[in-house]
Amino acid sequence: MSKPWRLCPPVEPSPALVEAVGGHPLVARMLAQRGIDTPEKAIPFLDPNAYQPAPPTALTGVAEAAQILDDAIRSGSNILVWGDFDVDGQTSTALLVSALRDLAGDGHVRFHVPNRQSEGHGIRQTVLQERLDAADSPIHVLLTCDTGIAETDAVGYAKDRGLTVVITDHHDLASEFQGLTTGVDPIWGQPAEAVGSASVRRADAIVNPKFLPDGNALRTLPGVGVAYKLVQQLYRLAGRHGEDEEMLDLVALGIVADVAEQVHDARYLLQRGLERLRTTRRAGLQALMEVSRVNPASLTAESIGFQLGPRMNALGRLDDATVSVELLSTRDAIRAGQLAGKLERLNQERRLLTSQITRAAMDKLERDPRLSEYNGLVLADPNWHPGIVGIVASRMVEEFGKPAVLLVTPPGEPARGSARSIPGVDIGASIAACSHLLINHGGHPGAAGLSLLPENIDAFRRELSRQIELHRDESMEAGMAIDAVVKLDELSLELAAEIARLAPFGQGNPMPQLASYRLEVLDERRLGRDGSHRKLSVRAAGSEGPSHDVIWFGGADAELPSGPLDLLYTLSVNECRGERNLQLMYVDTRPARREEIRVAEPAPVISVRVHDWRTKPAVAADFPARATWYAEGTQLELEAAGVTYAPRIEITASVAGRPLVLWSIPPSGEILHWLVETAAPAEIYLCARPTTNDSLPELLRHVAGMCKYALGRTGRLDIGRMAARVGTTERIIRCCLLWLEARGEITLVEWLVGDDVKIAAGDHTPRPDAARELLEELETEVAEVRAYRGFVRRAKPAELGWAG
Repeated sequence: MSKPWRLCPPVEPSPALVEAVGGHPLVARMLAQRGIDTPEKAIPFLDPNAYQPAPPTALTGVAEAAQILDDAIRSGSNILVWGDFDVDGQTSTALLVSALRDLAGDGHVRFHVPNRQSEGHGIRQTVLQERLDAADSPIHVLLTCDTGIAETDAVGYAKDRGLTVVITDHHDLASEFQGLTTGVDPIWGQPAEAVGSASVRRADAIVNPKFLPDGNALRTLPGVGVAYKLVQQLYRLAGRHGEDEEMLDLVALGIVADVAEQVHDARYLLQRGLERLRTTRRAGLQALMEVSRVNPASLTAESIGFQLGPRMNALGRLDDATVSVELLSTRDAIRAGQLAGKLERLNQERRLLTSQITRAAMDKLERDPRLSEYNGLVLADPNWHPGIVGIVASRMVEEFGKPAVLLVTPPGEPARGSARSIPGVDIGASIAACSHLLINHGGHPGAAGLSLLPENIDAFRRELSRQIELHRDESMEAGMAIDAVVKLDELSLELAAEIARLAPFGQGNPMPQLASYRLEVLDERRLGRDGSHRKLSVRAAGSEGPSHDVIWFGGADAELPSGPLDLLYTLSVNECRGERNLQLMYVDTRPARREEIRVAEPAPVISVRVHDWRTKPAVAADFPARATWYAEGTQLELEAAGVTYAPRIEITASVAGRPLVLWSIPPSGEILHWLVETAAPAEIYLCARPTTNDSLPELLRHVAGMCKYALGRTGRLDIGRMAARVGTTERIIRCCLLWLEARGEITLVEWLVGDDVKIAAGDHTPRPDAARELLEELETEVAEVRAYRGFVRRAKPAELGWAG
């Protein structure tokens, strides 16, 4: 499904930032757009040598956990490491096992990685019992990684067996921890009577960054990052500070594969880990890179995300992830090659299954189009592989632009499956709100897992659709982001190298996307062993300028717009046989627009005092009595609070000199500048409350309602008043009216003087092609409004054109 494009609001970098960053000015501009707007932020972001990481003991529970393990090592105790089967869990397990065997000796360390099919995530008490009973010598310490924070029964059982329990995890806290002050140790000092027999708080130590407050440099660490911080402290206690850095290659694998947010310490560890990974001495990783056709010297985060990570994930999805710990720790090159070959075969099987299930899911939607009418896709089949449905759910999200849930329904068993989501919809919370229909569920805003009785699937589909609407955050910037618009003749290897300075790319720091307008396709051909990929040769339409190759993975059979097109892409360098060539990686195309995507030029700076109330609770009494309140939209609550507000059409020069309360966010920079220029306030109170619903379906519903009201009276509409009523631009209102006419619902009789239009009842003769084109234009326009409002919520006053 084509998504609207949105150009990131321009942020002009300060001269100090430009000077500190150096190189191509586009780099400083992109940094400023991402909130890295001072030299103090930018230099450590670009150079890990300039970053000061947090000490390991800054992570809640590390000091206590490391001391417990150090005592166990010194006393010769036996330690059982319990991991997880995804790549974060695999690397966490391998890291802890390698470090503990180095510090305590091989004979004192055992590990267990759950099987996805027979055990699932977490610690099954029966499996734990089997491992403890079967051990050749008693286990004294249970150490978890990438799991454990919600394992109340297993922790209680282990404590009843007399084990010392240390939990390292990064997942959201269990309900028994809710209400604890962030940064406070979750165990020490708790009265014994406050902890039940089945409780995670019976553990002897818990390490989890979710106990830290939002914004803390360690809060975004994945499981492998948490495990590494613990290992850092262990090596310090052993008097071997710095030897832990040998394991940073594993940390890089886990951070990328777990799609961890790459900010603060997580980014620093990834930067260091990539350096280590390029020169790794692990036989298993060397063999894995060889079968994946990855050149170690030029390895990037994308190499992990698209080549190494999927092969390791295939092991956990289709086989026993225990093999990965051997792969990552063996010193035997022959054995490493055998294991890497196994991962390669499993990855081929994973690709085949993914393709088959994707086709089956699409067939279901074609046979029953009503399934796609809900706010989320819910599809089920008894023959799908449970380890693959999460991958296919992600593909459904990409194809349809809405959350997707894929379920496996074996006969006589509960349905189980995976969910994936889009930005702005918390799928974990949406599914949790359907708990009365479920057996189990868990997850986070982007992904979730669940199980339910098959007879509840239809009811779940309806209820999930309702909950998605309730959990939709319309303030999220929708559409495909454009970081910069460039002409093809501006592209070069030097520019690609400059953009690469912002790497590593991933969650929290996406790869910059560039747009070039009005291009023509000179040539195209299929690529790949199965011909499923595509290579285009493009240049500026009607010119004799340079051409560039565009690689389009999976795009062999996709339709291209006829005539000139606009191209959205990322910039990379292809190295082959010692030659380096510029390469454009396809993201999206659309028919060339008559107008480029518009972003307001920076307005002239207005000198005015600004009070920033964006993050503060506010009531009318907090503001001057004579203030003018600008507010508009369909979600206003000011009248009930006794405040008289003014939409844009009521802001005139008569209010000049009064304080201006910007309760709402205008839909564009032009309107914001006009408001401030017209009101000429002595001071501004910037509140930026969400008083509009920028959902396109809601917007069309409101415009249609206003048309219905007008048809029952004079048939006359005031475009300006309509725009103020719903808090959008007049251009969008005009587009909505044209769309309603194309649908045959109204007739535009006459555009009158000023902002008025005369309408009549429609002839109910739709023009589908025109309606579709107008809907695409509306999606782009509304996405720009959402993007601008998101920009205002976080921008500094100077970036809004104010100085005071």
